[in-house]
This record gives sequence, structure tokens and C-alpha cells, in this order.
Amino acid sequence: MSQDTDPQPTPTTATDAPIVLQVGERRFTTTLYTLDESTFFQSLLQGHWKNALPDGSYFIDADPDLFEHILRYLRRGVFPLFYDKRTGHDLAMYLAILEEARYFGIDVLRKWLEEEIYYKAVTIRYDISEKNVDVCYAEIETSAADTEYNVSLTTNKVYICPREIPTHMGKSDRCRRKCRNFKGEGPVEYGEEPALRVVRIMKRVMFDMDKCRKPVFQDPGDSASEGF
Repeated sequence: MSQDTDPQPTPTTATDAPIVLQVGERRFTTTLYTLDESTFFQSLLQGHWKNALPDGSYFIDADPDLFEHILRYLRRGVFPLFYDKRTGHDLAMYLAILEEARYFGIDVLRKWLEEEIYYKAVTIRYDISEKNVDVCYAEIETSAADTEYNVSLTTNKVYICPREIPTHMGKSDRCRRKCRNFKGEGPVEYGEEPALRVVRIMKRVMFDMDKCRKPVFQDPGDSASEGF
């Protein structure tokens, strides 16, 4: 009678095996498959370099904070977008990542940064309108949009009732025959009263995620490949 044995685990392929990188003072764990787009790591991990540490990790003399963005791109194919609604694009970070992309030989990322495609990934739309003061106060309390209000003092032209009835002031439709008879043939009178002019500026920032993902290239037999 044969004896049952526990099933053996499927061996991990070389491309899926964990690889530990000592980048500066930080350690990163990834796989050969993830790093394959980089010509630097292709050369390093194919045995052309002999710099493995005693624990089997590889030392990379690079800024670990910048390498974090490089590895994030290699893992998911999403380009690094450094944008803040108040300050705009962080050009210093783009330049720093560009140098790392060149160093690690990541051509698609390098091209995306050199051609400044990140500008195309962000669109800003402004909606400007003049609003009633009461409406503005309500929107300040309830709106989640990125909204600014510019307030200035102005004057409004208002209708004056010939009999100066307070409830008729500014509302010519309330004046009836008695008011018209009192005015006689004289012109309609208007006055000015102070008012607040409120301009609402709504800023909408929209991101085009298609511009933030690595292009999916077609088969070599196809006539063209999808670009940025």
C-alpha cells in the first residue's frame, strides 16, 4: 500500500522570487519581473555585477525616497504625478525623478518626464459668476468645491415711489393709480443704494489618468503602438 505524502509546494519561478534591495539606508523587497523594465537592474541581476551583500541583498547607492517612486512606477506602470492644488506641479521632484529614470535606464518613464506629459494630465477649469449675497452664504456652508469669493462695494439703481411709501421703494410694480396720479407727468425717479458685489470663482482640478499610465504597446507585427 502506498503511503500518502503531503503535496509539495510549487517552486517559485526566478522572476517571481523575492529580491531585496538595500537602497541607501532603506531596504526594498520586490521581484525580478518588476525590475525587468530597467536596463540597470537587467545588468545587475543577470550576474554582470558582483555586488551582492552577504545576506543576499543588493546595495544600490541611490536616494531611497526617490527610489520609492521609481519602484512604484515599475510595479504598476503609473507615472509619478506631483501636483498640489495650491502650489501646482513640483518641478524639482520631476527633475529629480528624471535623473533617477536616466540612471536606472527606464526609457518610458524618462520620455514621459522629458516631454513633460504631466502638464497634460492635469486640467484646471474656472467657473466665474456673480452671485447674490444670501446665496453665497448658503454655498459657503454647504459646498465642497474649491471656491473663492471676491467681495466689493458697489451701488444699485433702485426705484423711488412718488409717495415714498417704504414697501413700494425699489418695487415699481407695487405702485398703483394713486402713486401714478401723485407723480403726474414727471419722470420716474431712481436713486442709488449701497450693495455688495460678490463674484464666485470655482476652481475644478481634473486629472486624466490615461496620461498617467504607461502606454500599452501593440504586438511587433502591428503598424503602430499607442503613444502618450
